[in-house]
Amino acid sequence: MKRLRTVGLFLFTAVAFTACKNNTEFKTTHSGLKYKIFGSGGKDSLSEGSVLKMNMTVKVSGHKDTVLADTYGKLPFFTGARPYPPDQPIYDPAEVFKFLKKGDSLVAIVYIDSAIKKGMLPEAQMPPYFKKGDQIIYTYKVLDVFSADSVARKDYQAEIEKLQKNEELALEKSGEKAKQIAEVENYLKNKNISTVKTPLGAFVKVDDPGTGAPVADKKFVSVKYTGKKVLNDSTFEGPNSFTTQIGVNGAIRGFEDGLRQFKQGGRGVIYIPGFLAYGKTPPPGAPFKEFEPLYFEVEVTEVGDTMPQTKIITQPQAPAGKGKKK
Repeated sequence: MKRLRTVGLFLFTAVAFTACKNNTEFKTTHSGLKYKIFGSGGKDSLSEGSVLKMNMTVKVSGHKDTVLADTYGKLPFFTGARPYPPDQPIYDPAEVFKFLKKGDSLVAIVYIDSAIKKGMLPEAQMPPYFKKGDQIIYTYKVLDVFSADSVARKDYQAEIEKLQKNEELALEKSGEKAKQIAEVENYLKNKNISTVKTPLGAFVKVDDPGTGAPVADKKFVSVKYTGKKVLNDSTFEGPNSFTTQIGVNGAIRGFEDGLRQFKQGGRGVIYIPGFLAYGKTPPPGAPFKEFEPLYFEVEVTEVGDTMPQTKIITQPQAPAGKGKKK
């Protein structure tokens, strides 16, 4: 099945790039964006608040072809279909999402030179894989359309859980899961650190369990933390703080699983094997290798039923900056 999906993607991309050579087949938005929709025959138009679930590829074509994104076989791309009016051109494929229906495919072209001229891409800040004269070619396949954000969120959650399950089964079969757990266990043994193992496979050193409300599903938990790498004890983020709701994938799995060992006021350290951290696909630009084990020094400052209104939310789901030695 995966091979068939790959072949299908190749054929669609080939058609898309062939079409790109003949821009007369493309329509043009008010901002100058070139696009072509391959209709599926669907009749239902998008309404306000609709959310699209799509597979997506993004490729730079020009001096050196570079794939920037590919969601096939990974987590689909979810986005709202905002009705951008003609007097608010954005020179982005999102301009034409409002025209899509379930089953449709879309090819859109952003020209680097035009993006610079329009002020959408400051030349001084242009990434090294972009050059003048290049094109960014986006291809999309609409998998589903949801009428409400709440329905889309449930499907998004299901997609994440499916990916996690498939990845973990593959790791168990290969023996890699046991190897990654042993890597953290050996670190703890060498450091003479006593921990409790969580149900998913993270390890928690409880310095103070806390005396307030326990961390549990649906609770909003505020945490102060410092993130470090197991392999060299280097700090990659922190000290920092964030608030997340437990049980909705608001933070990496091992981090959330470790928080469940605390109550409000609790302090300790959560040690996370790579498959429970950022896994095989760390966030773009993040200072992590595939399946890199991490640990977080944490303090649970608040546990409540609603999101605190005064908190500044920063999540370790996508840490910024490079690691630095203590």
